[in-house]
Amino acid sequence: MPKITIDGRVLEFAPGQTIIQVAQANGIEIPHYCYHPGLSVAGNCRICMVEVEKTPKPQIACYVQATDGMVVHTKSAQATEARAGVMEMLLVNHPLDCPICDQAGECKLQDYAFDFGHPTTRTPVEKTHLPKNVPFGAKIVYDGERCIKCTRCVRFTDEITQTHELSMGARGDKEMVIMTSKGEFTTPYAMNIIDLCPVGALTSKDFRFESRVWFMDFTESVCTGCARGCNVTVGARGGRVLRMTPRENQDVNRWWMCDAGRLGYGHANAPTRLTTPRVRTSARAGEFAEVGWEDAIDAAVEALRDAARGGVLADAGATLEELFLLKAVAGRGDLKYASRVGQDEDGFLIVNEKGANQRGAEALGFARAAAPAPAALLFVERGDAVPKALRDGADPVVAFVTDGADVPPTARVVFPLPTWAERDGLLANVDGIVQPIRRCRAAGPRDLRAPLEVLEEIRLGLDAAATPWTHADVVAAVRGAVAPAGLAVPEVEFAPAAPRTVAAPASRTR
Repeated sequence: MPKITIDGRVLEFAPGQTIIQVAQANGIEIPHYCYHPGLSVAGNCRICMVEVEKTPKPQIACYVQATDGMVVHTKSAQATEARAGVMEMLLVNHPLDCPICDQAGECKLQDYAFDFGHPTTRTPVEKTHLPKNVPFGAKIVYDGERCIKCTRCVRFTDEITQTHELSMGARGDKEMVIMTSKGEFTTPYAMNIIDLCPVGALTSKDFRFESRVWFMDFTESVCTGCARGCNVTVGARGGRVLRMTPRENQDVNRWWMCDAGRLGYGHANAPTRLTTPRVRTSARAGEFAEVGWEDAIDAAVEALRDAARGGVLADAGATLEELFLLKAVAGRGDLKYASRVGQDEDGFLIVNEKGANQRGAEALGFARAAAPAPAALLFVERGDAVPKALRDGADPVVAFVTDGADVPPTARVVFPLPTWAERDGLLANVDGIVQPIRRCRAAGPRDLRAPLEVLEEIRLGLDAAATPWTHADVVAAVRGAVAPAGLAVPEVEFAPAAPRTVAAPASRTR
């Protein structure tokens, strides 16, 4: 293969690759604004200039293709001076509003200004002022003064969604992004331009002024808004999920995600969420008393022993491990899952099946619930996934429910269910790709126990001779159970559960 030398490293490359592509593939950072691997090359920000030997002037690494024998310096005096000049030009009219900018802390303009910028401005005239707080549809805000005209957002609507809602308007220092679609986006992927924006020019109305990013806890997970399973980063603080952003996975969602999935975490912050277990106190429907976890587990064991039926009705967002243990605890009866089916599949990312683990549920022997039917165990994270008629028709004795509004009034024991952002587990997407969701430590109410732990204690309570299972044991069992359906479970490690602080009753075997 042809070879290129970058900063003294001899690297192989495929013909047609640009300098920045070769550098990124080998862990060499070249500053850039307008370049994005999912978009065409614009070459208009010029911050990626490097020194190429035998070339009189600096070259932009995003556009120049690598050639055999080429020697590139990314940190030479020539390259550094060129970037300093670019940064000075970009900051001539940029406002000094980092203290109130949502992008602060993850802004490339801040980073490169620190690395290459001048310590003081040399411009004696007042900055050019442009419109601020401009609504771009119902979900996005544009600040013309912060914009560095990289055109990433324009190219996204031209090349990825092909809906052409954005364009560049005016000229010179008055140039800014304008909407061409009468104030609203037609694409359901509009909020991706917020992620693409390397500065604070495009911000989310939903997240605007909610939190500084350095106060937040971030966890890599998967969106459960539909069965696509887009890879995301969940950001939370103080028990609340504050935002979701797409994470690159070329096999699932590339760099993008839909707006509905991005904003689909409202149930995680609902004021009606359950936070403590409940046990029914009388024959009257809907009368519950809050109890401790151990008392609730004992009551669940007793209720399941007394039940004349088994069976499970589960939200299709339940993980493979949770479904496996629900099946083990139920022992007998029908295994049913419930999920919404939309009519919005677009051939890109959005699919009609909204159950995040529908493929996994069917691989474990669950069938879609078509009508209300009795079930001993109910598992509901999203109330809109399991309609009230199915919940109440199941008449469960034990229910795992996220929102108090979704509790069947006749259930005997109710456990508060953490949302997907607060659980560890595995989901199989619409294409059969098994991916992990991970617990975000700053999300959700405190002291919620993982449903896997609770189900395992109920299983042991029902069968004192049973062998205890760890999470890894359950994953191993799931791997064998879903293999005939063509699902390959990856090797994944999850953080161990927090140490228990309450002594277990001597009567229960673990």
